[in-house]
Amino acid sequence: MTDTCVIFAGGDPIRPETADSQLIENSFVICADKGFSLAQDLGIEPDIILGDFDSLKYTPDSDKMISFPPEKDDTDLMLAVGKAIEIGAKKIVIYGACGGRIDHMIGNIACLAMIAESGGSGIIVGDDDILSFYMPGEYTIPYKEGFSLSLFAYSQKVEGLKISGAKYIVDNCTLRDSVTLGVSNEIIPPEAKISFTDGRLLVIQSRL
Repeated sequence: MTDTCVIFAGGDPIRPETADSQLIENSFVICADKGFSLAQDLGIEPDIILGDFDSLKYTPDSDKMISFPPEKDDTDLMLAVGKAIEIGAKKIVIYGACGGRIDHMIGNIACLAMIAESGGSGIIVGDDDILSFYMPGEYTIPYKEGFSLSLFAYSQKVEGLKISGAKYIVDNCTLRDSVTLGVSNEIIPPEAKISFTDGRLLVIQSRL
């Protein structure tokens, strides 16, 4: 079993070039509800299809399907994340989880928090946005041409924050959840380096 899982969700679809075909080929693939349609459009065969299928509008006829009732505690994406963690995935890449309803988008970010709190690495990849979530430690964020770099505290504060390899650098900064200090930085190629000692950090790269 691979330690990498790719999840297709039911948000805005992605262009074929956004999907990392080599990564997908070597990963366990889960489709969450309407994410099955996205995978089909990209010619990708999933290992598991799950959800209540209210967004897909039909229940797939497949022995890989796991059906849930519409009245449930978790979103379809969170169910998929739970399944990925259950099978031992340490890296989870999510496509089709950007855009659409704001409440769904906030819920999708909560899925990234769940992955990080479980000791894994999670990332949401869209055509115009890339979201990742971090617990205290040291991390590298690769440069992506035409994208900004924004940091948000996903706790009351993020302490001991250091940023290098970017237009605006900081050393031992405290980033609070009620400020916009971390918005719209720029990575200097090839990468930015981020570290912090306490809190939870949401990183968003957005197309300029």
